[in-house]
Amino acid sequence: MIRPVQALTITAVLQILLLAGQGFSQQSDYQVMSDFNARHDVLKGRIDSARTAAQLDSIGNEIKDLEHRFASRSKFLNRALYPETFEEKINSLHSARVLVYDRISLVQNLGQRLAELEARILYLTGRLDTLTVERNRLFEDLETSKQSLATMETTMRRLSMNLSTNERLLFALIDSMFLPYNKDMTQVAEVQKAALSKKLQKSDIVTRIYDVAADNMKFLEVTKLQGKDYSPLIDHYQQFRIKWTGLGEKINAVYQAAQKKTATRKPTRKGKEAPPGAHVDSALTQWEAKLTSAFWKDLATVFVEKGVSVRPFSDAESFAGSIRSHVDSVKARGDDASVFVNDIWKVRIDREWREALSKDVILGKEQYASLDKLVSELGQKRIDTKFLIYIAAVLAIIGTGWWFLKRKPGLQNPGAAA
Repeated sequence: MIRPVQALTITAVLQILLLAGQGFSQQSDYQVMSDFNARHDVLKGRIDSARTAAQLDSIGNEIKDLEHRFASRSKFLNRALYPETFEEKINSLHSARVLVYDRISLVQNLGQRLAELEARILYLTGRLDTLTVERNRLFEDLETSKQSLATMETTMRRLSMNLSTNERLLFALIDSMFLPYNKDMTQVAEVQKAALSKKLQKSDIVTRIYDVAADNMKFLEVTKLQGKDYSPLIDHYQQFRIKWTGLGEKINAVYQAAQKKTATRKPTRKGKEAPPGAHVDSALTQWEAKLTSAFWKDLATVFVEKGVSVRPFSDAESFAGSIRSHVDSVKARGDDASVFVNDIWKVRIDREWREALSKDVILGKEQYASLDKLVSELGQKRIDTKFLIYIAAVLAIIGTGWWFLKRKPGLQNPGAAA
């Protein structure tokens, strides 16, 4: 028979064992949660610091091991990790790994692409240097040698092709440099702009662009152009100016970023340096002026060669005024306009110069059509006057002959002679 004291002791021991068991159970759950969180955080940190796909592949296997190790305690962890769940924590590791994997792949691909672009930049720079040497030699041939006309024309064609190829490769080189960056330079970091500025300076891009304008001006000086040659030259200038307008803004933005970075390391100089694009802007202004001057000068030669005197002109407005004034003068004096209408306007201007004159930057189609109609009407009226004079002369001859025939005696009284 168990005494009351013994029963009390047994009960106390059981209670102590029960409490100890509960404490052990609670401590075990805490360790499970702590162990899971620690392993999760370590894997998350390794994912963020991973630099290669191989590292991420290894981490992927460790995530699977983590999931397998704690799968049996998932229900407890769902309660302990609330509001997140065990599955969501595991999935977050997989998602983070995929994002970093994509980022590493993008960087590796971009690095390969950048390496390809660098190789292309070196190739294009070398080709441009070769073309520059050839260009200088061709200019020298045109300026110094006494070649035959056929040889001169061949040299001019080769020079024109050289300048065209040089320009095409130059813009391809510039596109390759700007390709890795956003088209909107305001969205490009200052550090990237500074790096791009170094590339532009290393390849001497601004000087090369300036040389394109200078070469085209020199081409105008050493070549003898005809009216039909000016239309493509005008188009070429307009296209180059449009390209430079967009490109110049980018180059100046890059230059300013590089200047800011330099200013933080070196004392600021007095005065403000002009952006590199201003040098090219000045060259383009000179190119346009020289092209325009040569155009109107050669057009005026057409009238001089045929001995027709018109008022001097140097632009679209003065040219239109000169033609209208000459037409009015011919009408007022009644002069013969056949040379002006036929030999100059129809044969030379309308056939050789119309395409260039009809461009909006010169006369424009409407203005040219108006002048063409005015000159054509002058020729038509002159033809009509000549025709009337011719008819009148013929009628006068016929009338005079008939009058003489009527006055012969034999014809007046044929019967008297019999």
